[in-house]
Amino acid sequence: MEYIQQEDQKSAILELRNAIQLDPKFADARYQLGLLQLKEGNPRAAFGELQRSANLDPANLDANVKVAEFYLLSKNTEESRKYVEKVLEQAPANPDALALMANLELVSGNFDSALQYLDKVHADKAKSDRFYNIRGRIFAAQEKFAESEEMFLKAIEQGPENFTNYRSLLILYQQQKRVEDTEKLFEKAVSAFPDNAQVHILLANYYNDNKKFNEAEKAFLKGIELQPESDSLRLIVANFYKTQGKLPQALEFLESALVDLPDSLEIKSTLADINFELKNFDKARTLMEEILASNPAHGGANFVKAKLLLNDNKLREAVDLLTSLTTNYPKWADPNYFLALTHLRLGEIELAQKAGRTALQLSPANSRFHTLQSQILLIQGDSENAGKEATMALRLNPRNFAAAKLLSKALLQDKRFDDAIKLLSKIQETVPNDIEVMGSLGLAYLGNNKPEEAAKLFKQLLEQAPDNSKALGLYTSIQSKGDIKAAIKTVEEQIRLAEDAPGHYMLLGELLMRDKQAEPALTAFAKAQALAPQNPQPYIIRAQVMHSLGKTEEAITEFNELLKTQPNSIPANLGLATLHEARQQIPEAIAQYKRVLELKSDQPAAANNLAYLIAQDENGDLGEALRLAMLAKQALPDDPRISDTLGTVHYKRKAYGLAISQFEQALAEKPDDPVINYHLAQAQFANNDKAAALPALQKALESKTPFAEREKAEELLKEIQQ
Repeated sequence: MEYIQQEDQKSAILELRNAIQLDPKFADARYQLGLLQLKEGNPRAAFGELQRSANLDPANLDANVKVAEFYLLSKNTEESRKYVEKVLEQAPANPDALALMANLELVSGNFDSALQYLDKVHADKAKSDRFYNIRGRIFAAQEKFAESEEMFLKAIEQGPENFTNYRSLLILYQQQKRVEDTEKLFEKAVSAFPDNAQVHILLANYYNDNKKFNEAEKAFLKGIELQPESDSLRLIVANFYKTQGKLPQALEFLESALVDLPDSLEIKSTLADINFELKNFDKARTLMEEILASNPAHGGANFVKAKLLLNDNKLREAVDLLTSLTTNYPKWADPNYFLALTHLRLGEIELAQKAGRTALQLSPANSRFHTLQSQILLIQGDSENAGKEATMALRLNPRNFAAAKLLSKALLQDKRFDDAIKLLSKIQETVPNDIEVMGSLGLAYLGNNKPEEAAKLFKQLLEQAPDNSKALGLYTSIQSKGDIKAAIKTVEEQIRLAEDAPGHYMLLGELLMRDKQAEPALTAFAKAQALAPQNPQPYIIRAQVMHSLGKTEEAITEFNELLKTQPNSIPANLGLATLHEARQQIPEAIAQYKRVLELKSDQPAAANNLAYLIAQDENGDLGEALRLAMLAKQALPDDPRISDTLGTVHYKRKAYGLAISQFEQALAEKPDDPVINYHLAQAQFANNDKAAALPALQKALESKTPFAEREKAEELLKEIQQ
């Protein structure tokens, strides 16, 4: 206690700890230590000592009041009330306890009860600014704004040196949008508290809310000038720049702040995060490692580490770290958002959706979070709700083009072509050369039976992106009008402009097969396979063609020879698997696909083909098939074969609506494919929509392209006709 009188707090803390070590139940020593910890800015330690003191000595009213205040600040009203009631049992007129009880009733919405507690305060205490302020907040909560203003003005009159009173009245004026009164009161507050940084920060936030960004910046910087040692103020300013999209300025500001406050882990952490956003990954990693070396449990640094793991495609490690962060920081939305992204990359759609929903619950006004949810729903085939989420994202941020594109895709899936054309035309005014927008607009015109307008857009798209095979396929289909020779010529001309586009060779191979030119088709598929080893289609079709030409053994030998020298070759393992599948050697094919996934867990071709084989097995694990199909869909969202596989899995799971959506997506890319048309008819028939099933089935059977399920398709047609 002598050290406390001498203001030697460190020595006092040491002696108090010695006293507690000798007698752990020494309540007063714990109380004094708690008070000193508060002065030292260590609230967590202070709370522990004050709570122990209050429990050891219930007669220490101040200890009980302070513990109750801690609980109220942490929104644990139930525990707070217990400690306040202990005080009031011993001292019914204790002003601190009555003030606390009034606040507890206020936050619980019991306004009359809150006022009753204030009425119990002794008359001389009741006229203090503290109690006027509480009354003002109660009246404001009741929307009795005149009475509230009167109380806050009295609080300022009684406690002109207390900035809290000004802040309460400022909040009231801003809620009522009384601009003139707000600005006049700010002038008084700045004059009354010229050296109070919080006044300038509050003023800066006011300017920011009213989009007066230059004035806001000046006020923020003034606050830092008054409180240069505060890293939290520096972070507020950095966030101000970030929300305006000025990441380079935020970076420069924090680098300067780190010179002033070199030991601030929070500044380093935010600086690491901004470097990550700016793709300065090495700088982000260096800062992250520096922080974790001194504090391995630092949340911000671990969050940057998780994002770097995601960027490095170390997805399982990222999931583990992000899951830990969501547990340790349950109110922090961003780790949940990135956890959703990681699950999505892994093809774990349900887990992605769950984490994405949590992020939205914590931060419902975040446009990015709604965009991600829209993307997940679109992958699942739920175009209606995907459109709603994309619309919400656009309301929050009208310049969110990713959300606009997702909304257009949802409209296309719902066949709302007029709405899609309106939206995409509007987007195109802002980004006239965006390839994705052009393609979607072309599809909308095609769906609206305006092939000439669609062809113009696809041609324009190909001029900008000669390697866009999707546009080439649609343009060729429109222009050739069923003339295979003309279609082949168009594709060959485009290949001269984009010799490294694998999709062009796939398209050429398919056209050559329709023209019964098997050997040239085989050459085209081999070229596509060499250019895009991750794509499932070249392997499947090339294996089928070689099998039809009687060259299956030759191809198997070719792959086996390659595997002798390169046992981990994904193309060789994948090629061998597709040949086993073509020969109906299903167990061998499954084993080979699993081997590919052991080598590369997210290989879309293997995931897709294995999912399809599992779905064809009566005893197959449809949950695993769904996971694999979703994994492939995430990697190649526009691949029609993958959409067909995912639709087949949904069909087997009796989720017919989702199956139909996926088959329709596949047919948007390959409208004449007999297999996909048959699968769509199957799903529509199972969904009790025979009228819709009939044209799809007839289109499948009218095709000259042979397909293995033709007999089943003919049987289904007879059943529908009967």
